[in-house]
Amino acid sequence: MSSVAADITLASRSDQVPAAAGHVSTYTRAAGGYFTVLAPLGDGLYRLIFGKLSGDGPGREVPVEAEEIRGALRAVYGTRTELGELRAASRFSDAVRQVEHYRQGRVFFAGDAAHIHMPIGGQGINLGIQDAVNLGWKLAATLHGWAPDGLLDTYHTERHPVAARVLQHTRAQAVLLNTSRDEEVAALRDVVTVLLRLPDTNRAVAGMMSGLDIHYPGAGPRMTDLDLTTEDGPTRVSKLMHSGRGLLLSFDGRPRTIEGRADRVDHVMAKTCEDTGAVLIRPDGYTAWTSTDETPLETALTRWFGPRT
Repeated sequence: MSSVAADITLASRSDQVPAAAGHVSTYTRAAGGYFTVLAPLGDGLYRLIFGKLSGDGPGREVPVEAEEIRGALRAVYGTRTELGELRAASRFSDAVRQVEHYRQGRVFFAGDAAHIHMPIGGQGINLGIQDAVNLGWKLAATLHGWAPDGLLDTYHTERHPVAARVLQHTRAQAVLLNTSRDEEVAALRDVVTVLLRLPDTNRAVAGMMSGLDIHYPGAGPRMTDLDLTTEDGPTRVSKLMHSGRGLLLSFDGRPRTIEGRADRVDHVMAKTCEDTGAVLIRPDGYTAWTSTDETPLETALTRWFGPRT
């Protein structure tokens, strides 16, 4: 499928054009051989997504012209709907691809070089940024000479399954977005809509689409951005991560040793409302150890931050 995403203004519009912001399902229409999603962004600006129901269309390298947009608007919204200004436009497809290996010797793949999918929900941005952060601190550790054996290989083992899952549920979303008035798809969409109104289902799908539910093998989930009180005053976990190093937070007033790793791990005594003893956080924000783990802290430090120096 070849589709266009464009930011436009309208010189005139019919009653079929949405006048105010609403649920995305109310923006979807199909007529005259086109499907469209026309969403008001405010101040007279609209985001238009369209394509031909046949799936035919120019390749990504072909510029989007104003006349092409006019044709889609007239076919779906009538001749009373006229294009005003074309602010920006680009083409995309529903192609789904992923490289088999994120590392080939000294070459690493990340972002759109590693995976592509239909751009639904802005997930490709989150996915690519998290690839870069995951790989970045491991490359830095290697360049600085303290990376434990196999650290760079964990980039593939951690990130490849995450992207594979995104590709899977963007495929599912593409089915639910079917605008061809397919009765079976419409029935499935109605069932999914009901399920998404349930708090547990909504929370699970939100975690999946945002990536906040990721739990790496041998590590933990992403650290919650807690409010903290330290000897320097109030702060948050995220602010303490700006150094790009690991972070050991002790909440129970008990000092812990990071002997020989002060150049790669910060140790901060802090207080928080959470009932937590201590937590070790990797530079990418994922927990590497907590005081409730059976594994000793020294083992986790060695695994992710190398031996003492």
